Amino acid sequence: MHLHRRLQHSGHFVIAGFVLVLALMLALAVASVVHIKTINAHMERIAERHIVEMDALQSMRNIVRERSLSIYAMFLNEDLFQRQEEYLRFTNLAGEFIGQRKRYEAINPCRLARADNDVVCAKELELYGQILALIRRSQPLQMELAERIARDDVEGVRIDLVHHDMPLEKEILSLFDRLIAEERAAVEASIARAQEEYRTTVRTTTQLGFFMLLLGVSTAAYVITRTRRIERDLHRQKERAEVTLRSVGDGVITADETGDVLYLNPVAEELTGWRLDEARGRPLREIYRIVDEATRKPLEHPAMLGCLDARLLGPRHTLLLRRDGTEYAVEDTAAPLRALDGAMSGAVLVFRDVTRSRGMERLLSWQASHDSLTGLVNRREFELLLERLIRNAREQGKSHVLLYLDLDQFKLVNDTCGHVAGDELLCQLAAMLTPLVRASDTLARLGGDEFGVLLEGCSIDQALPLAEKLRQAIADFRFAWHDKSFRVGVSVGIAAIDGNSRGAGDVLSAADAACYIAKDKGRNRIWVHQANDAEVTRREGEMRWVAEINRAFDEDRFLLYVQRILPLKESAAEAPYHEVLIRLVQPDGEVVLPMAFIPAAERYGLMSAIDRWVIARTFAWLEEHPRAGNLAINLSSQSLGDERLLAHVENALTADAIDPRRICFEITETAAIANWQRAGAFVGKLRARGCRFALDDFGSGMSSFEYLKHLAVDFIKIDGAFVRDMSRDPLDRAMVESINHIGHVLGKRTIAEYVENAEALEELRRLGVDYAQGDGLHAPEPLEVVGLRRRFVSAS
Repeated sequence: MHLHRRLQHSGHFVIAGFVLVLALMLALAVASVVHIKTINAHMERIAERHIVEMDALQSMRNIVRERSLSIYAMFLNEDLFQRQEEYLRFTNLAGEFIGQRKRYEAINPCRLARADNDVVCAKELELYGQILALIRRSQPLQMELAERIARDDVEGVRIDLVHHDMPLEKEILSLFDRLIAEERAAVEASIARAQEEYRTTVRTTTQLGFFMLLLGVSTAAYVITRTRRIERDLHRQKERAEVTLRSVGDGVITADETGDVLYLNPVAEELTGWRLDEARGRPLREIYRIVDEATRKPLEHPAMLGCLDARLLGPRHTLLLRRDGTEYAVEDTAAPLRALDGAMSGAVLVFRDVTRSRGMERLLSWQASHDSLTGLVNRREFELLLERLIRNAREQGKSHVLLYLDLDQFKLVNDTCGHVAGDELLCQLAAMLTPLVRASDTLARLGGDEFGVLLEGCSIDQALPLAEKLRQAIADFRFAWHDKSFRVGVSVGIAAIDGNSRGAGDVLSAADAACYIAKDKGRNRIWVHQANDAEVTRREGEMRWVAEINRAFDEDRFLLYVQRILPLKESAAEAPYHEVLIRLVQPDGEVVLPMAFIPAAERYGLMSAIDRWVIARTFAWLEEHPRAGNLAINLSSQSLGDERLLAHVENALTADAIDPRRICFEITETAAIANWQRAGAFVGKLRARGCRFALDDFGSGMSSFEYLKHLAVDFIKIDGAFVRDMSRDPLDRAMVESINHIGHVLGKRTIAEYVENAEALEELRRLGVDYAQGDGLHAPEPLEVVGLRRRFVSAS
């Protein structure tokens, strides 16, 4: 309206002065018409180009968002066919993006080298180049993720989405927003320049209008007509700008310098719940009501106060309160609007609904710190909380407690009913235990059937009643699965968290050790870790031996020794034996006897590996020394139940040039009885190959004679506990005599162990024992020494 009045006044001045300056008016009219026509054409080009550029840029931005959302949809959708359908949509979006890109580049003046402002073009091209560079980085990653999801290979996809794809998407969208803002600013600048040129032309015409009298009427009519046309063009430009704003996917609100609303686009109307005609003139804080997501406190955006100095990103974790009370998670950015003189004339606020993406972030964050089966805190998060409590104990001197719970009969449920039943049992126990701990405590699943509880601000004395409550609750729990019912117990280890705690690993190890002792002492009980606990010390010693055994395997630090088994009568002289014994060499060269590390190996399941190593080395030695004597190899109870070891021995006997009759396997009486069926099968298959067997430590169990009738062995090794003092103890002598007699009745030869002196040796000869073995007869020596002699020394 102000512009229209100025143009009317200019027309009167032109008419009044036209008569005096006819010649000047003619020249001025021609120049004015040409210049105004040029300005008008230029504005039309700006408007048309702006619409196409903005539409292309917005389309590219939407495609980027749609591709990321498509990947999220594929990831969340468990139906394989729907994933494939979403994958096709994902790949089609790439073609749409290329089309929009070509459309943008075809009309962009900066790329066509027809820009009026090189600085603006450089900035736009830089932003556009950054977008393309990021898309080139994002494209392979998204294709890889999409293909992995489409193949149902989702391992690690969640981590790539959170740590790689989502940050790239946010950065690309941010750059698009900046480029759109730059485009909008460039258009506004061009329009401002055109308007300035127009005002200059009008001022010049007005100044000369005083001298134009004769042709003033016609000139004024012409100027007014052209002015109205320009107004219509400006109005059309405004309409086009509003259409562009309506097509933008983000909410847009403009306000004046006092913070009152001037304009809302349709997206802003939808998100705020206010229509434009209702919102116009109202304070921005009344329309755009935001609160902090965590504290729910109202927030004052700088745009509401009319004090923006530069482009500003709004606060994070913001909730928009719609007029009807609906809440949206939003992200916003605001920029000032300035007049030609640089004074602030208002602000524009752009915001978008990020409810879905923020919910996805929360879900991914929860999944990263919780167990997917039970919903409890997972081990990774548990260890982080444990480290925090350890720091708290050091810095503030507070005490805390860690409970380590290990179910006692979980494997029975898994083996009997399957893993589905085991999973259901864990879920039920998690639901039952959760309300039993305090609100300040943390219950976690550490893995398998193991749970952990962090008791904050708690002493050992205070922790014991809670641990007992948890133990009793699990002991009283009955798990029903179909027609079966199970009772599960739990062993609980307790470890203190105080200023002396060195780290999460040490505290967990202490609690685990205490839990192991609770299991070792009968299960379904509680054990508190003490720094000088003998049980803990023993287990830690065994654990050290386990580590040492594994290192010895890696560094090949085992040695084979042998001890002669001497025949005591001529009838047995044709089959002398050496028993193979194992030794472990320490890094400093010290040779360690098996009694130091074998108990740990038996307890932690390493005996099969040791037996396999001994068998392999013994077989290799026998193959290298075909004329050497016979060797006896000890087998543990673990090896008797290992079908793979049996197959390995059979394959070795088939492939190697070894006479099976040169090999005798020794099994202990207790191992044979404990694994009776498997021991019988093991012995039967290898005896059929020609191997011999000896029953070691015979006499240690009262059921021995009954089992001996059914176990096909060639030798009986009389337990050394009876042999050692038989020359002085009549009862021991009677036991040796009885075992020797029964062995001969059953057709088996006898071997006496732990023969330490000549008196015992002579007594064994009188009783008719076939063989004798002991340090008093032959101290163990390395197998290599026997190999160097190339033959065994005959019995004297």
